[in-house]
Amino acid sequence: MRKITIRIMAIFSMAMTAQANAGQIIYQPVNPNFGGNPLNGPFLTQQASSNNHFLTNPATVPQVNSTQSFAQQARSALLSALQTQATQLAVNAILGVNGQAQNQGTINIAGALIQYQRTDGQVNITLTDTTNGGTTQISVPVPQF
Repeated sequence: MRKITIRIMAIFSMAMTAQANAGQIIYQPVNPNFGGNPLNGPFLTQQASSNNHFLTNPATVPQVNSTQSFAQQARSALLSALQTQATQLAVNAILGVNGQAQNQGTINIAGALIQYQRTDGQVNITLTDTTNGGTTQISVPVPQF
């Protein structure tokens, strides 16, 4: 009898513990169109577009062999290195090396005309695209070393 009473008490205490830990399940939507967090929108859109394999027709995607791929990568690396060098030359001309800079000048890099002039603690830079004549003006504070 005593063993049965202990077993009943154990079952009763487990049932009480389970009830104490139980709570109501509340549905929280994920999609912002249905009341979910608006910050989930871009993630869900990206997931949907990456999972939609029916948008691109495999027959229209150009096939690239390994030789073409290598040539494209080599061309890209070379252009990147040239761009880095040209940018460094332009920055050195505008800001100067070791504090030695000219007050004005013109640099022509691959069809882009860069004109700069130092005035009142800043450098005014005008970028001109020689192919279409479009211009962009930038003012940069001159660092004091």
